[in-house]
Amino acid sequence: MFYSQFSLSQTHISTHAVHYKKNGIVNQNLILHLDASNSSSLNQNDLSNWNDLTSNNNDLSLFSGTMQFSSDAGGSLVFDNDIYRRSSNLNNMSHSNISISIWIKSTSSNGYVLSLSRTPSNFTDEFILKLSSGKVQFWDYSTNIGFLHNNSNRTQTSVNDGNWKFITFTKDNTTGRYFINGVADNVNPVTASRNVDYGDDNLIIGKNWRDNNEIFVGSIGAIYLYTKTLSQDEITQNYNATKSRYGH
Repeated sequence: MFYSQFSLSQTHISTHAVHYKKNGIVNQNLILHLDASNSSSLNQNDLSNWNDLTSNNNDLSLFSGTMQFSSDAGGSLVFDNDIYRRSSNLNNMSHSNISISIWIKSTSSNGYVLSLSRTPSNFTDEFILKLSSGKVQFWDYSTNIGFLHNNSNRTQTSVNDGNWKFITFTKDNTTGRYFINGVADNVNPVTASRNVDYGDDNLIIGKNWRDNNEIFVGSIGAIYLYTKTLSQDEITQNYNATKSRYGH
């Protein structure tokens, strides 16, 4: 395994990557696919951009911090007080049914992994996927809370043992479900008090940008964002299509 360090001060705008879709994963309604092992998504010698492999062009840029690339799992990014950000709107983002899957490896108890529409000046129409006491938690908020930000709404399974985990949250209006390595968590289903209509702006990876805390410390190999509620079979399909790279 090797690490290469890349400073924000060394970044520059690169040409847009050629997009492709990896065989084996579910592609229907996939609006964002980031893969640190694929040179069309990430140039390991220039970490200024993390490019979307779908045709939606939902690329992100290194916004703050010093990022490291690792050869672990064929290529992954090591986060420690770093942010990737897409400030402009997510193309083809819908607001009711979504699914998020991420390959992560961490020993941290808490940290924001992915958030949308949560900024220093605004937090309405937001969602957050985070680690909470080593477990996976999704919560959202508009004028009122949707999925709760408390211990009843998080996985029973811990994911912070330092091994690669394929974490998934699916949302079908006010019904949410968690999956770890393709297996439904025992907390399922969780129910929101209302359906939050999300914004499109400021997709953030790596920390709570609004409050400048809850830093995610760990590695991310790939991120998948869908505008549909994936079925158990589809989640299993994605897990099986990618697991060998992560030693599963």
